[in-house]
Amino acid sequence: MTTARLCGVGVVLSCLLSGGAYAADLPTKAPPVPYPSADDFWTRPYLFGDLGRTRLKEMGISLALTLGDEAVTNVSGGSRNASANAGQLWFEAKFDMEKLAGIKGGMFAFTYVDRFGDNLNTEAGIPALQLTNEVYGRGNIARLTEFYWQQKLFDDRLVLKGGRLPVGGDFFFGLCEFINLTFCGGQPGNIQGGYIFNWPVSQWGGVAHYNITKELQISVGVYDANPQYLTTSDAGIYAAPGIPSSHPGSGVLVPVELVYAPSGPLNGTWRFGGWYDNASTIDGGLPGIITVIPGVGGVPDQNIGDQRGRYGVYESILQRLTVEGPKAQGWYTFLNTSVADHRTAYQDYQIAWGVKHTGTFSFRPEDEVGFAVGTTHVNSAALTPNAGGNEVPIEAWYGWQATGWMNLKFDAQYVINPGGRGFNAAGVKTDNAWVFGLRTVVHF
Repeated sequence: MTTARLCGVGVVLSCLLSGGAYAADLPTKAPPVPYPSADDFWTRPYLFGDLGRTRLKEMGISLALTLGDEAVTNVSGGSRNASANAGQLWFEAKFDMEKLAGIKGGMFAFTYVDRFGDNLNTEAGIPALQLTNEVYGRGNIARLTEFYWQQKLFDDRLVLKGGRLPVGGDFFFGLCEFINLTFCGGQPGNIQGGYIFNWPVSQWGGVAHYNITKELQISVGVYDANPQYLTTSDAGIYAAPGIPSSHPGSGVLVPVELVYAPSGPLNGTWRFGGWYDNASTIDGGLPGIITVIPGVGGVPDQNIGDQRGRYGVYESILQRLTVEGPKAQGWYTFLNTSVADHRTAYQDYQIAWGVKHTGTFSFRPEDEVGFAVGTTHVNSAALTPNAGGNEVPIEAWYGWQATGWMNLKFDAQYVINPGGRGFNAAGVKTDNAWVFGLRTVVHF
């Protein structure tokens, strides 16, 4: 049965518009299903109303269309005061194949992401290692971000996925409630973006999740580590949906992760893992990378290009601290640490810690506040003025659930030593940067 036949005339718009989607780099609170009976414009979860989406959900079809936008400006730091706006519009579709075709435990899904806008770091001349408007990146084009089959087996203890997948969809820290990239999405991809591709870039790959117990899971993935996926050309075969690569990959990326997810009122997710990439190139050609490691104790100098394999380890803890209401009200905290191979990584570690409180005021139970501090370190052996330095961003925000379908986040960042020691590409010292921003998320 085709999607058009399922939709019918009365609900055809619901095949195009929906709210609530998964993203590794913009948070979305999935609106409730079934749709509330009282349809008030200001409180309903979707801008355009239900449009038959509840009926589709019952049939096994979940559709989503969401806009995320970040408008930011620097008031000090960098080489000039400037503003920038960037965002993404993404469409997600999930098909419950048990309901649709009788395939127990089967699901097919795809996500298409269209990004737009400018990079504040470039516009303002801020030499930061991490983006101050994280949603920018990987080209202003539409990309196939997810295109996969998922199969649950053995009473759902084993979950298999295969297709086009972003690594951060199944591994690493998946939340993004801050605008500075330090606190957003998969940390290994933040510091090793040359071969670990965060959302919206996907790779051909396969993943296996095995639930050892109700609260303990182990996961293993295998991905085609091919830099051609980073093309920013609309005509490029890697941006097109589902077309296989005709170029050999540079290697294979294998992440392994152990997840402990304590249940109960104070629930959480504790991730411990590592990754290995068997390519011989170094850090995707990032500027200032090490070319030679000096010999020590009679050992001759070693060309880093002769080193094969790149690896790293990480932890990610997300924990609820208090229960203060019937929904999600309370305090939460997170701590992320990623350490990359010192031989091959320009940015060799990143640490981020933060807290969030939901239900800021009793009369605003869905409003939130957040605070975070982190650091990204430049390898001391790198050939740049920032070698051995630490970039330290501090960020705070207030999240206002303006309507049921729109969230506004008022944000302030202070970036200390942008770039690691505060030097730009020309070796000129720059000031610490103050950046103010507004994030808007709309569920259609």
